[in-house]
Parts: sequence; C-alpha cells; structure tokens
Amino acid sequence: RTKSSPASPYRTAGGLLLERTRLSAYAEMAEHGEASSSGTPDLIVQVISKLLEDLVARNDQLPLVPAQVTPFHSSRPPAITVRNYLEDRILKYAGCSEETVILALIYIDQVVQFNPEFVINSLNVHRLLITAIMLASKFFDDVYYNNAYYARVGGISNSEVNSLEMEMLRMISFSLFVQGDQYERYRASLYSHVGQPPPPHAAAAAAGGGSSSSS
Repeated sequence: RTKSSPASPYRTAGGLLLERTRLSAYAEMAEHGEASSSGTPDLIVQVISKLLEDLVARNDQLPLVPAQVTPFHSSRPPAITVRNYLEDRILKYAGCSEETVILALIYIDQVVQFNPEFVINSLNVHRLLITAIMLASKFFDDVYYNNAYYARVGGISNSEVNSLEMEMLRMISFSLFVQGDQYERYRASLYSHVGQPPPPHAAAAAAGGGSSSSS
C-alpha cells in the first residue's frame, strides 16, 4: 500500500523536525528563551519538548489498539506536561548534556522506526523520555546516576525503570551507538527550528562510552 490515511500518525519526532513550515512556531523561542540550569541549551529543551507535545497531540486523536499497549503505557496520562517533566524533573535533578538529550531523542525515534506498531502518545511519552535519557547518559556520560535515582526523578518504581530499560533496549535491538552524521543531522535540525546555526562542540556524541556511576 502506498496511500496513507489522513489520520496516520507522524511516526517520529524526526519527521516533525523536517517540517520546515513550522519554523515560525519555534522561532519565537529564540526571543523568549531562558537560561538552562543543566548542560543542555534551553532552546534545545524547548524545541524537543514542543516536538514531542505536537506529536502527542496529533497521535492522541487516534484510537488506542490493545495490541499497541506496551510497558511504557500508563493507565492515564500524567498530569505534568512533557516540557515540565523534561525541564523541571529530569534536567533539574539529573542534569544532562546536550549530547545526552539529542541521543535520547534519537533513541525514541528508533523505538518507533524499529517497531512500526508503536505510537507515541500521552500515555507513554513520559516513560519513554526518562528511559531514553537514562540510557543515553549511561552510554555517553563519564559519570551518571544509577537506575534507582532515575526512578525517583521520573516518579516511577525502581523495578519499573529496570523493566523499561530492558524493554527499550530490546525495542532498539540493543543498539545504542549513533553514527556521527546522524547525530549531527538531528542537532542541526533542532537548531534550525529556532533560526540559529548549531554552536561548535568539542566531542561527537557517537563516541560515547561512560564507564562509572554515582547515586
């Protein structure tokens, strides 16, 4: 089949990144952005949050098929917004580099790309975020928090975060390595949405490889 239904979900946040007609909605962020307390530029946090919120708003209009329910799905949408969850919970208490946050976005996209039946919506986006950030931090950062700490930050149990970690690894075929050119495409696209060139950075995220943890 080559014809798609008008109700078809945007499969990935990366798909929304390519929608350059949405540039004006993001450009306003460049004028009203605040300084971030984490290692990630606040503009990037805002763009990723808006991408995911737009994706969720689109996909929440679709009926949830029982076969699509995964361990990432909650029984009801969390009260906290995606941006507040990312900014006021994850980045405030766990702290993340720009590389970690972009890697997490790529992992979330790969979940959908490798599992065509999976649809990102308000029931699963928060658990996807905390799990992807945790995996990206373990892969890229030299020092990272343990699972129990991420569970407290994310508002879920330790056993649940352990289960979600294994589920996401399974869904992306245990492949955390990201090619440098893929990472740079995502990074450049994120900055392009606020009309800014990406600033130079010292390390390529694809190198990765943290080796120690802290609680």
